[in-house]
Amino acid sequence: MATRPDIPLSDAELEELTEFFESDLVPEDAMNVSMLHGYFTALAIGPVTVMPSVWLPLIWGEGGNPKLQTLEQAQHVVELIMRYYNQTIQTFMETPQEFQPLIFEYEVDGKWVVAVEDWCVGFSLGVSLGEDAWNPLIENEESSGMLAPIVAFSMEGALDEVPEGPMPDDVRKNLISLLPEAVQAIHAYWLPTRLKIASGLTAETVPLGGRSKTGRNALCPCGSGKKYKKCCGGAVKM
Repeated sequence: MATRPDIPLSDAELEELTEFFESDLVPEDAMNVSMLHGYFTALAIGPVTVMPSVWLPLIWGEGGNPKLQTLEQAQHVVELIMRYYNQTIQTFMETPQEFQPLIFEYEVDGKWVVAVEDWCVGFSLGVSLGEDAWNPLIENEESSGMLAPIVAFSMEGALDEVPEGPMPDDVRKNLISLLPEAVQAIHAYWLPTRLKIASGLTAETVPLGGRSKTGRNALCPCGSGKKYKKCCGGAVKM
């Protein structure tokens, strides 16, 4: 039996997904899980529904598809990704006030650095998939400020335009602290629009794995739009 797509990832499953995206199985320019969360956040709160067949292939970057050895492995990875996507949507449907971006910290030269850029770049990529629909917010001087903390960390040179003051690190910390509030404001801005859109995805519209078999001439479950034999199935040992 396939796992229900509305069940949130456990901590162990999120760690598994994180390790997968950090492994050699994915292209070097693929997203990491922080970027993925930003990406899903924009898709979840934006004014247009973008189908998985559009957004899923972009997760892997320009380096091609991940090196998945079996159909079962491909289905499992896609299932985790789809459940993470649905989990993000569910957060905004049920508890938007509790939203927090998933941001990693890394130790660089003995100093811990918050890698907020990954999350913000992911969000911006999500916006780009429906940029025309986002324009009413982007082009409005009053509402566009909601995007300011995200733009500061995702657009090259944008942070340089922010006055540093006597404590540059404090400016960065303050902008990071504004992210949850900014996302909640964006969510509220687009909520009337989203209420007019057919809600969510179902197990019938997205391949989520399970025990069913995929023919080698069928579309690949990774969402690339290619035939299975020309995509993930090409790595399966026969």
